[in-house]
Amino acid sequence: MNLSFNHVKLKAKKNKKVILKEIRKVIDNGIFLNGQFLNKLEILLKNYFKTKYFLTCGSGHDSLLLALQSLNLKKNDEVIFPVNAYPTAFPVFMSGLKGVAADIDDNGQLDPDSVIKLITAKTRAIIMVHLYGLVGDLKKIVNICKKNKIFLIEDCAQAFGSRYNGKLVGTFGDIGCFSFYPTKNLSTLGDGGGILTKNKKRFDFLKKAVQYGEKNRYQSEFISGHSRLPEIQAAVLNIYLKRINSELLKRKHLVQYFKMQIKKLGLNKHITVLRSDKNSNPVNHLFVIKARPRDELRNFLKKENIETFIHYPLIINKVPAFRNLLKQKYPNAETLSKKIISLPFHPYMTKNQIDYIFKKISLFYSRYEKN
Repeated sequence: MNLSFNHVKLKAKKNKKVILKEIRKVIDNGIFLNGQFLNKLEILLKNYFKTKYFLTCGSGHDSLLLALQSLNLKKNDEVIFPVNAYPTAFPVFMSGLKGVAADIDDNGQLDPDSVIKLITAKTRAIIMVHLYGLVGDLKKIVNICKKNKIFLIEDCAQAFGSRYNGKLVGTFGDIGCFSFYPTKNLSTLGDGGGILTKNKKRFDFLKKAVQYGEKNRYQSEFISGHSRLPEIQAAVLNIYLKRINSELLKRKHLVQYFKMQIKKLGLNKHITVLRSDKNSNPVNHLFVIKARPRDELRNFLKKENIETFIHYPLIINKVPAFRNLLKQKYPNAETLSKKIISLPFHPYMTKNQIDYIFKKISLFYSRYEKN
C-alpha cells in the first residue's frame, strides 16, 4: 500500500466534472477578477459565519498582513504570536511591527501564561493561531485582550469549521484570518485567503487595501499593493463550500477512528494525540501525535510507503531568517518540536488505509520494545 500525506489530487479529480463546468462559465463570462463568482463567495462566507463583513484576498499570508495593517499600529508596536507558527511569523515581521514570540502549551497552542509575561506598554495585538485545526484556551486569551485593551487576531488558516463554546473560530477576535490553500479544510486549486471582521471602518480600509488603496479606480487614498482572489478560484471555492459540512463531518469521524485504533492496539503508551481545549469542538486539519523515538518511527513508516510530515520541524527562533530577531528561550515549543509527527489524514482515506498505518506503527513499537 502506498499512502500519500494529503488529498489535493484526489479531491480535485473527484470534483473534476463540476469544476470544469464552472471554469467554463468563468471563461464564457470573460471577467477573471472581481466578478460574480467572487461576489457570491463573499456573501456565502458572510452568511456561514453570521458576520457583517467578510472579504477575500490572495492568500492566508496576505490576510494576516492586511489584518495587521488595518489596525493602524505604529512602527514599534508589539504583536505577540506563538513561536511554533512558522507561516504566521512572516506577515508579522513584514508588517514593520515588532514581533514577540510566546511559548506554547503541550498541545501546540498559544500559552496564556507565556502571553501574560510578555505584555508591555507597547503590546497592541495578539495573534492566536488555531494550529492543526485544534483550539487552545481561547477564553483566557480573549480575557487577556479585553483586560489590556489589546487587539485579537485569530489565525484560522488550519481551523475552518472549528468551534469554541458553540461558536465558529474566527468570530471571537477583532479579525479572523483564513487560508484557502489546497490542503486546507476549505480549499481551492491555488492560493486564496479571507478576512472576517465586524468593524465597518476596518472593512472599508481592507476593501481599498486589496486594490491599491482605491475607493474608486485610479483614486488611491493610501499606498497599498493588491491581493485579489481570481474568479476561477472563487468558482472552485463556491463548489467546495456547498459540500463543506459533509467534509468537516468526515474529518471528525476520522479523528475518532484514528483514536480508536490507537486504543485498540495499545499504542497509548508510545504515542500521545494532541488535544483541543475541553470547551472546543475542533475540525482537524492535521492529525498530529507526539511519539518517541520520533525520527526512527518516521523512517520506518517511509520504508512502508507511508508519508509523514512535521508541522513544524523548527520553532521560529531556530529559523535562520529570525535568529537575530528572537533571542528568548521557548522550552515547551522546543520539546514539542522534537516529538511531533503529522500522520496522513484527509476525508478521502479509507478504513483499510488507516488500519494499515496503525498496524505498521504497532509493528514498529513491538520491534522497538524487543531491542
